[in-house]
Amino acid sequence: MKLNKMLLWAFALIMVVMMTGCKKATPPLLKEIGPAETKAGQGFNVQPGGVSAIWTKAENATITTVIVWGETQLHTTFGSPNGLTALVPKELYSKPGQFHLYLLDTKNGNQSNSLVFTVEP
Repeated sequence: MKLNKMLLWAFALIMVVMMTGCKKATPPLLKEIGPAETKAGQGFNVQPGGVSAIWTKAENATITTVIVWGETQLHTTFGSPNGLTALVPKELYSKPGQFHLYLLDTKNGNQSNSLVFTVEP
C-alpha cells in the first residue's frame, strides 16, 4: 500500500514537471522596421565598414530571435525583447522589389508576422 502511494506521488510530480516544461513560448511580434525602403543599391543606416543595418520594434523577441529577409537569416543583435538590429548584405537590396521581413525564434521555430521592405528602382 505504501509503495502504491509513493508511485502515485512520483507520477503526479512527473506530470507537474512535464506540464510546466511544455508551456509554449509566445511568438514574437514585428511592429516596425527602419528604414522600410531604399533605392536599389543605396545603403541605409550605413555602419563602419560600409554595411547597411536595419532595426526593428518588436515584442517577445529573445536572444535566439533573428530577423529574416525573404529566406535569408540576417546577422542579428538582440537589444531587448522590444528591439533587434541586423546587418543587411548589399546583394539583398541591389535590385528593386518588395521583400518580406519577419522574426524567427531559432530555438523554438516561432515566427512573427511580416512587414515589407521596399527597394525602389
